[in-house]
Amino acid sequence: HEVLFGYRYAFDDCADLIDYVESFNKMIAGIATSKLFPLGILFPAIRHVPIIGWHAVEKHRATVRKNSDYILRNVTKALQSYDAEGEPTNFVHAYKQRMHSNEYLDEDNLIATCADFFSAGQETTTTTLRWAMLFLAKNQLAQEKLREEVHRVIGFDRLPSLDDKNKMLYTQATIHEIQRLANILRTNVPRKTHKPTVLAGQTIPAGTAIHADIHYVLWNDPLFVNPREFHPERYIAEDGKILRKELVDRTIAFSLGKRACAGEGLARVELFLALTATVQHYRILPVATATIDLTQQEKPIGFPIEQMLRLECVM
Repeated sequence: HEVLFGYRYAFDDCADLIDYVESFNKMIAGIATSKLFPLGILFPAIRHVPIIGWHAVEKHRATVRKNSDYILRNVTKALQSYDAEGEPTNFVHAYKQRMHSNEYLDEDNLIATCADFFSAGQETTTTTLRWAMLFLAKNQLAQEKLREEVHRVIGFDRLPSLDDKNKMLYTQATIHEIQRLANILRTNVPRKTHKPTVLAGQTIPAGTAIHADIHYVLWNDPLFVNPREFHPERYIAEDGKILRKELVDRTIAFSLGKRACAGEGLARVELFLALTATVQHYRILPVATATIDLTQQEKPIGFPIEQMLRLECVM
């Protein structure tokens, strides 16, 4: 919130934010249980079909409009403090400054971009962290290796910072492996061809919806040996000093090309800081006699099954 709009909520004064989050979660839950929503994504014209179109698309629009109003209010508030001569202190200010030199940028696009960052990043980052807790609870050896690196580089007396990241090879490998195995957006957001395109000798007409099969790459690429196993070491080169670029390049959790997720950089920062801060002070364990279930629910986002874990303080 502070990165986008330049302010944060106080713990005891965040009713507006809570209302937004609850509304957003309700929408996600509705989409997750809808059998028609995927058809609305694949075939947009279905929204014009009586009854079916309402269930597939239209009943979710009111929530989308409500959430859009929240973003609009925050963008408007941030723009009120914009100083054209000053250094930008948040994304809205930086975007507004860039608008002066780029004719293709406008405030409508600014609002849409903020909505993408705020909404799309909310559930995906949270879901990835939920998977991280499960993977680490089930793979205690990997968790101990991760914690050892965190304590060696950061210690106990301060929080992790982004400056630590380049010194923490195993941590980077672990985050890549979490994103690869979690595989929460199997096709990501669909794209559309703007002109006829030839691919492998096949002509794809303009206006065709394109779905990148991320799932196939992350779980089936032959470079990922035993792809269903949690093994962060696969990303580390034999000399133990660098990551294997050929594997990092194939870990396409944020999709592909120029239209890949715009929030990739921010999401990577959030994952690094949240994960390292957690294992720095806590050991993540399954509850007594319980077995970690890594079954992925077949929803628009690949949610893990809800289950109890135990946190043990690390002194």
